[in-house]
Amino acid sequence: MDTIFKRRSVRKYTDRPVTDEEIKQILKAGMAAPSAKNSMEWVFIVIRDKNIFEEFCKVHVNAFALKTAQAAVLVCADLSEEKDPGQGWWIQDCAAAMENMLLEATDLGLGTLWMGVYPKEDRIKCMKELCKLPEGIEPLGLMSIGEAGKAKEPIDRYMGDRVFADVYGKLWKD
Repeated sequence: MDTIFKRRSVRKYTDRPVTDEEIKQILKAGMAAPSAKNSMEWVFIVIRDKNIFEEFCKVHVNAFALKTAQAAVLVCADLSEEKDPGQGWWIQDCAAAMENMLLEATDLGLGTLWMGVYPKEDRIKCMKELCKLPEGIEPLGLMSIGEAGKAKEPIDRYMGDRVFADVYGKLWKD
């Protein structure tokens, strides 16, 4: 559980490079995620090109973490791999992969930030063009990676007033 509480959104990174081995560990964690009907339709684009970072910042005002990031991973889905086409399960599958990757990076001592791409049309179009995604490859989100510029304390966001027993409105006693 420590890794879960230590995972924080990082928006400024040091100059320490992120190694290929670290990225591979992060990708392996993403591919260990559950997926609907075991579709595993995810596709990952490892990005180190600062020009791509700069261009994406033009369409995503909160992507400024890319200015100091050492790497990023674009999490996409290959829609031709869906076992239940058109149902949108790829969104949950890719989100689970992204979360696993965020946690693995934290475990490796790295900072990350999840930047949403889907469902914003301008962001989708931008990433499809920048990363030359073919038809049927749909981007979900972009994760910046680097050594955190400053330490952040672990956080516990538990809110007992949002946990109900059996029906909405009947608080669960914790």
